[in-house]
Amino acid sequence: MKRDLDLVRKILEKLEDEQEKLINNLEIENYSNYEIMYHFIIMDEAGLIRCERESTPDRVIKVYPFGLTWQGHEFLEAARNDSIWEKAKNISKSRIGTMPFDVIKALLISIAKAKVGL
Repeated sequence: MKRDLDLVRKILEKLEDEQEKLINNLEIENYSNYEIMYHFIIMDEAGLIRCERESTPDRVIKVYPFGLTWQGHEFLEAARNDSIWEKAKNISKSRIGTMPFDVIKALLISIAKAKVGL
């Protein structure tokens, strides 16, 4: 499965609104539970969200997110503005197709800085 940064952004927005409670089931329009669960796992691994994991010695079965980390808040702040988000995605697609997470975050910050004249 491919990482979907639009879904990452939507998950961060939803979790920010939940105020530190364990999420048993999160529904996001146009995304399956499997896609959402996969993104919970990789977002936990990336240090964007805090989770409780249900697992066996071999694999993660389910992840229960309950909040954003400092890094999750930082990325969400950089990606919150719709016009900045769309501009960063368009630059990414037109130049190289996809970008590593740290590069897209840096691009978002760069665009935001330009908007405020820094």
